[in-house]
Amino acid sequence: MSRPLLGTSASEIGIDRDDREPIQGQIARQIRSLVLSGRLKPQTRLPSTRALSEELGVARATVVEAYEQLLSEGYLETRSGSGTRVASELPEALLAAAPAEKAKVAPRAGQKREPARPFRSGLVDWENFPHDEWGRLLGRFWRNPPVTLLEHNDPFGWLPLREAIARHLYEWRGLGCEAEQVIVTAGGLDAFDLIGRAILKPGDKVWFEEPGYPTARRIFSLGGVAAVPVPVDAEGLMVGRGVERAPDARAAFVTPARHYPTGVTMPLARRLELLDWAAEASATIIEDDYDSEYRYVGKPLPALMSLDKQARVIYTGTFSKVFSPIVRLGYIVVPKALVQRFRAERVSHGAPPSLMAQPALAEFMNSGAFAIHIRRMRRIYPARRRALIEALKEGDGRLYHIDASPAGLMLLLRLPAGANDEETVQHLAAQGIEALSLSSHYAGRSRRQGLLLSFAGFSEIDLAQAARALIAALAAPS
Repeated sequence: MSRPLLGTSASEIGIDRDDREPIQGQIARQIRSLVLSGRLKPQTRLPSTRALSEELGVARATVVEAYEQLLSEGYLETRSGSGTRVASELPEALLAAAPAEKAKVAPRAGQKREPARPFRSGLVDWENFPHDEWGRLLGRFWRNPPVTLLEHNDPFGWLPLREAIARHLYEWRGLGCEAEQVIVTAGGLDAFDLIGRAILKPGDKVWFEEPGYPTARRIFSLGGVAAVPVPVDAEGLMVGRGVERAPDARAAFVTPARHYPTGVTMPLARRLELLDWAAEASATIIEDDYDSEYRYVGKPLPALMSLDKQARVIYTGTFSKVFSPIVRLGYIVVPKALVQRFRAERVSHGAPPSLMAQPALAEFMNSGAFAIHIRRMRRIYPARRRALIEALKEGDGRLYHIDASPAGLMLLLRLPAGANDEETVQHLAAQGIEALSLSSHYAGRSRRQGLLLSFAGFSEIDLAQAARALIAALAAPS
């Protein structure tokens, strides 16, 4: 179904819910094409994320993710008080691609699409995804849905899935919680939006890791929250620096299991320091545990929430990285004292995620297939990680430093002083290589330079070839 792009004179955006391409990817791709074709002129103001989500009938977080992707690529820009606009100037490499973009149409289900280029982020191993089992479960529930599903009206999500999540968290993360504390969300962005509305008010200060997850900062900022960047060292967020910068902060957003994007792990002493601060300041810790199942040395570390004796931690997780981006589901675990507040907020302002995948995912987890899938990928991903590291070691050590944590789905290449990672990203794109810049994850002016390389969605051979191409591109005179 096609709908007009609000607030512009552009043509239309078509959403194909049967397409394997995630909806946020469809939105980003079509806006990109409108920009490159000239139908969206420079400085054209785009509709707000809320307005476009309502027009397209999708979650607001989905539109936010699409906008974030285009912002990172340089197609859009945002300025305080002026909303999101088409960038005044596009990189030459992007402009050169305009003729090809003009000819593109949204591919239909079953059509062969252009393969992803290494080292595109957000991808998982699609070849080893349990397609047959997943399809069987989806078909079973939707050919003959149980009456309880048809009558479902719990804003927190399908109860059997919430019970399965609670069991998974206990077994894998050492986190004891009850199903009543679990809220099913439409991915991480929906979770952040709900948390912000439930526990924060405009003007509240929140610590954010520096560098950190830019989309999370943006989601909370949409609610009027003041994001305070707090430096990260080799042990994660520096609590003392947070106290110096904003002693009256109402919350802290952290990724303690594997800091995004540097990959460092917050040790026990730092975790206890953070918990002590939260208790003394009557503040909340928002723990984003986005891919902790993929730790390749030893067992995954216990969740920060499992150490919390004062009910100061709200925990979030997602299935997009652990299972597949095609399953746009995540979850929140809230202290018991906050259950009713979150329920009231969900009922009054939020729409729960679609039930389409929830019963199938619950059955997949309860059958043991989910744990089997994770264990399988914990064998496959380390091999890919090693292949990429070994290939990168062939390059000139003066050009970059490999910063590889024993967890996660990406590596960080730190670039030397004087490098410009944004320019490097554009240069690599012209060579058919995708990467994210480290500097784009900073909120302040002081920014370290580096490249984030995702390896999960690519074979060992492809990763080795891409690494050699990256080395050659970095070594070539600018």
